[in-house]
Amino acid sequence: MRGRAFRSAALVLLALALIWGWNQCALAAEAAGETSPPVTQNVPEASPPDAPPVVVLPPAPSIYESVPEASLNTSVATVNGDPVSVRLFERRLARNRYAAFQHFGQTYGAKPGPEFWTTPYGGETPVEWLKKRTLEECVRIKVELGLAKSEGLIGSTSYATFLQSLDAENERRRKALAAGEPIYGPQQYREDQFFLYVTNNVRIALQKRLWEGRLHASEETLREYYESVKDTAYDRGYSVAVWAIEIHYGTSGYGRSLTRAEAQEKIEEVKRRLDAGERFEDLAAEYNADGEAYEYFFDFESRSMDRSHRASIRDEAMALSEGETSAPFENMNAFFILKCIEKKALGCLPFDEVKGNVQRQYVEQRYQELVADLVKSASVQADRAEWDRVEVK
Repeated sequence: MRGRAFRSAALVLLALALIWGWNQCALAAEAAGETSPPVTQNVPEASPPDAPPVVVLPPAPSIYESVPEASLNTSVATVNGDPVSVRLFERRLARNRYAAFQHFGQTYGAKPGPEFWTTPYGGETPVEWLKKRTLEECVRIKVELGLAKSEGLIGSTSYATFLQSLDAENERRRKALAAGEPIYGPQQYREDQFFLYVTNNVRIALQKRLWEGRLHASEETLREYYESVKDTAYDRGYSVAVWAIEIHYGTSGYGRSLTRAEAQEKIEEVKRRLDAGERFEDLAAEYNADGEAYEYFFDFESRSMDRSHRASIRDEAMALSEGETSAPFENMNAFFILKCIEKKALGCLPFDEVKGNVQRQYVEQRYQELVADLVKSASVQADRAEWDRVEVK
């Protein structure tokens, strides 16, 4: 039962072994009884006379070799003694630039320009705000990677090792394409793209490993957790039945075509008559093309179809109390007024039906709490000289 909620764990671990080139992942999978398919060696064969020519492509460009050595060997800070390289810091810094523009723009009305980064706002410059935010992100990254290393999932937390693994993966993809073999995902990974992919997979594997150890919970604990979150996470909402008056416009097939303005005028006329006390079903018979009220039914089971075909009608219906009438609203090429004729609470999905989701949610929450505690207690030492040398443009 422990592994049921993480059925893809074996694939994740094997992917990590491939991505990072770290044998520990494969060993961890083997120890858990999750083994990879046997590897067969390709034996060269004589090509038939009509075989297509072999495609020879140049080696994939090395990202690792293109990165200045100093940016990998120099650190902006250390987290529990683990260096945060200038390269990692600069890459995360670049991704957070927009957040700085957004924060200072919304809070202080600051506009991008030559003096933006060094102008104080509320006692802080955008460049310092951005660097602090980026360091906080790097601390979390290092804490998670350090935790994964301590659990035997990875063998290194260095950014240089990551870049070497990126080169290896891109070269593997290049060779697979040249051989006409299928690959999944992009033909070549970009640095930031691959970093996100790898760290996400590390996180998934780490949660699975921790569930098997320090974060494991009994079924009784999971049931208690389910009780604490079921009203928000597993509530099935309501079933709602409504009548509708619909005034269509354009080429709708509902009698004479109306313009949008004509249809809007008619629905407002309906609203005035309803407010004056006329019965909904009588007006539906008068205004609807079929001479009667159209009926809609919405519940938990219909939500997927409703989102793609009648989302706004569902939203309006769910907002009504039994016996209540909506204001006029527009959906596609029609104006509507709804009346709720029945509304019932459906209660929550039972524990046994959502046990797997409960387990995943429980582990995710406990994992976030664990990482937050580790981040809070981490020893972070910044190198002020290197910090100041990092430029933001």
